[in-house]
Amino acid sequence: MRRGIPLLLAMFLTAGFPAFVAAQEDADSLGVVESIEVKRADNKDTKYSSLKFLKDNRVFIRAQLDLLRVQTTRTRVDEAQLIDQRYLLLKQMSAEIAAARDTVSAESLLTAQRQLMRSVTQLGELEGQLSTIEDLLAAHRTRLLAIEQDFLGHQETALVIVMRGFSGKNAPSTIVIAEDEDVVRVELTPEQRASLEQGGIAQVYHEFVEPREHVFSVSFEGQGWPVASALPVTVDAARDRLTFLGLDLSRLDPSHEAMGLITDVWYR
Repeated sequence: MRRGIPLLLAMFLTAGFPAFVAAQEDADSLGVVESIEVKRADNKDTKYSSLKFLKDNRVFIRAQLDLLRVQTTRTRVDEAQLIDQRYLLLKQMSAEIAAARDTVSAESLLTAQRQLMRSVTQLGELEGQLSTIEDLLAAHRTRLLAIEQDFLGHQETALVIVMRGFSGKNAPSTIVIAEDEDVVRVELTPEQRASLEQGGIAQVYHEFVEPREHVFSVSFEGQGWPVASALPVTVDAARDRLTFLGLDLSRLDPSHEAMGLITDVWYR
């Protein structure tokens, strides 16, 4: 198409060239000078003619665009440079530091795992010890239950007398418990006296008795305990029961006459 436009223009100029030369000669003979200008006519009626051209020839234009391709080639010219030996040394040192850090992290992890395993092992050992203690306690509980059942199963009427209340004063060396013609003398050991003086409890009487009301007289002998009248104590022993009689001697004063006993009775 581009080649056709110049060809047509050449043909047009060639065909009109003789008439132009004849007109020029006539004008010269008459003494008239003419000037000819070729201008492009402005067609105001046609608007966006290029768009119409593109639309009419869009298939051809697309075909031509499809044949185009963009190719960009970049060529860079550079020169090799020498690397300082220190840079290589620093790179090697950095790699060694990273390896050492990995080693330390691995060792720390192994240490934590060992401590955890040691803790788990210790917990296992402790659990085993606790299990053993629980087994021993269970066996001891079984023995106590057997003793209690045996004791209660063969229970007969009996009386147990316990004493307390000697804290802060000298305990007697002998306790005398009498009922009618029966007299029981209980000798206290130094250990028992020391326990009583520190607020302990001592069992001084444990005998089978008749299931009835009993009247006992209780007296004390020993250094610091003057001879005084016996103190009466009354207790009702239940049939086939174990009767406990507790004597609280906190109101007694060895330097004065007896002020009385505080008694407490319970049954099993």
